[in-house]
Amino acid sequence: MAYIKAKLQAAGYTVSEQTCTYTITVTVTVTGSATHTIGFSLVVGNGNPDPGGTWTPGTTYRAGDLVTYNGITYRCVQRHTAQVGWEPPIVPALWEPV
Repeated sequence: MAYIKAKLQAAGYTVSEQTCTYTITVTVTVTGSATHTIGFSLVVGNGNPDPGGTWTPGTTYRAGDLVTYNGITYRCVQRHTAQVGWEPPIVPALWEPV
């Protein structure tokens, strides 16, 4: 009969203004067999620091973010980085009026 021993270790984390990144290692050892280890990072973010406000080219918007453009409020439909020519009233695939 083989025994399985598993170990989960959160090696550390870093925090920036908008995200927290956790470094995690999982090690599984089967008696009489090899030890297998996998490591990964888990990034937890709080979304845009200020998703509201006036629509601005160069800003990354996520689905659900609200912006104002020419006095009208729009909701972001899909994640994208805004650029000139993609203003809310011009691209309904990215923005819907609220």
